[in-house]
Amino acid sequence: MRPRDTTTAWQGEKIGAGGALRELFMFVLPKDNPEMLTRILVALGLIGLARVGTIVTPLAYGWLVDHVAGGDNTFDITVMWWLLGAYAVARVSRQIFDEGSEYAFARVAQRAVHGAALTTFRYLHSLSLKFHLDRQTGGLNRAIDRGAKGMEFLLNFALLEVMPLMIELVLVAGVMWGLFGFGYALITMLTVAVYVTYTLMLTEWRIQFRRRMNEADETAASRAVDSLINYETVKYFNAEEQEADKYSNALSRYENAAVRSRTSLSLVNVGQGVIISIGLMLVMGLAGHDIHAGKLSIGSFVVVNTYLIQLYLPLNFLGFIYREIRQSLADMERMFSLLLETRDVVDTGDAGELDIKGGSIDFENVVFSYGPRGVLRGLDLKVEAGKRVAIVGPSGAGKSTISRLLFRFYDPEEGEIRIDGQPINAVTQHSLRSAIAVVPQDTVLFNTTIADNIAYGRPNATLAEVREAAHMASLDKFISNLPDGYDTMVGERGLKLSGGEKQRVAIARAIIKRPAIFLFDEATSALDTHTEKEIQHSLDTISTGRTTLMIAHRLSTVVNCDEIFVLDKGRIIERGNHADLLAKGGAYNAMWTRQSDTRDILTVTSD
Repeated sequence: MRPRDTTTAWQGEKIGAGGALRELFMFVLPKDNPEMLTRILVALGLIGLARVGTIVTPLAYGWLVDHVAGGDNTFDITVMWWLLGAYAVARVSRQIFDEGSEYAFARVAQRAVHGAALTTFRYLHSLSLKFHLDRQTGGLNRAIDRGAKGMEFLLNFALLEVMPLMIELVLVAGVMWGLFGFGYALITMLTVAVYVTYTLMLTEWRIQFRRRMNEADETAASRAVDSLINYETVKYFNAEEQEADKYSNALSRYENAAVRSRTSLSLVNVGQGVIISIGLMLVMGLAGHDIHAGKLSIGSFVVVNTYLIQLYLPLNFLGFIYREIRQSLADMERMFSLLLETRDVVDTGDAGELDIKGGSIDFENVVFSYGPRGVLRGLDLKVEAGKRVAIVGPSGAGKSTISRLLFRFYDPEEGEIRIDGQPINAVTQHSLRSAIAVVPQDTVLFNTTIADNIAYGRPNATLAEVREAAHMASLDKFISNLPDGYDTMVGERGLKLSGGEKQRVAIARAIIKRPAIFLFDEATSALDTHTEKEIQHSLDTISTGRTTLMIAHRLSTVVNCDEIFVLDKGRIIERGNHADLLAKGGAYNAMWTRQSDTRDILTVTSD
């Protein structure tokens, strides 16, 4: 798949059925895997052999009937057994070759689904933070899941069901024309043509109900995921019934769409039954006249009837197959359309690796806004290599936005951000983010063990290194009191841990990364005063000699920084160390005075 940076597909542009099929073809026949083409050709050959068995089976049965019905003068027990053997071999060969084709093609289908789902998953991770803030995770997950299943269905049914049916139809019509006359072939083909036309027209009409079902299903899934993820919030506000009502409304829309879809299916089934019955009646009536005229034998009558039943039975599933193929195409379109989403933050073609010399950071005249809301207005900020610098200011001043820009979750609208003199938009995002470790204000953990969550900062870390990082984050004593120790599961998003425990895991995760630059975004906001002092001491130790950028609201955490920048309305209004800023009597002094009434500041000043 070649993702393109165009307008947002989810909001408007769609890849279309033709585009989805082209992308599907690329995953089915990748240039670097010729084995897939070989498997497809083998599957097609086996399908052809299976259809030969399908044609021979009724003929062998008809010959057997004529031989047995011939009377004592013509009956030969040896011939009968030979005919029975031919009939049995023809029947079993069809099954063997059909199963063989499925075996040969199974790897092709699964490999294509694997490749497409993985490509989409990777591309979603490459999109900017803006995309993910605007989307519902439950809906995205359902789109990928249904798209992958749609691919699997389309591949299996197109090759293993629809194609064999088309081949069988042509072969049956040819055999009936050759053995019994043009009239039999004409009635058979006309019946099939009317049946297919009727089925496709009504199925196309019914797709609107299926589409509404899927939209309602996706809405219900997103509603359920959002509610369950925010379980604690629901409990805080006694909102169980409110959430249940919203979920019920979504399910009601699905229920109504599903009822319309199911009742409309009855019209399709009845019409199909009428068409097949008329076709059978006409062909069997024609065969009866030919038997009466002496043109056909009883065995030929049986052959005609067997061919028709053998041909018409798969047609009963045609509506289902067509509807599912159409739906599979729609699901694939939605999944592949995600790959047309605009990547706001991309590496340039000549982007190189970030060369860390000391880790200096420089924001020069940076302008950034979230839509109409301006956040940074010509920000100038310089952090010297190896220094510990803090950014403080009121909520909404743009402190966290600075960290997001430094990580290139967004690109500034104007200005430039440099690390060691290198513009960060001129280096690869991977090398940039490898050089920075962040402890975010809101720590979210994966639903796995404590050890795995700590080692996420460096997956190849040893258990000894994990333990060392936990010790430096003052987490080891807590872990040692757990029955399962480092193998303790933290729960969904780390809900089994307290806020302070989660934040210490985040600190250990940052420590084990061994970065050139530390970024602490309210890194101790969830800790008590005693633990905050311990963690602050650890942070001072681990960040020694490394460039450290601290974003803080609690001023007690930044008093030892080399320099403090006071941010307000997207601009630096004061700068200096703690003592200098207090002496100025400006905004920083006012913030310190307000916070000095809190217990944390009193504790620090008394020390």
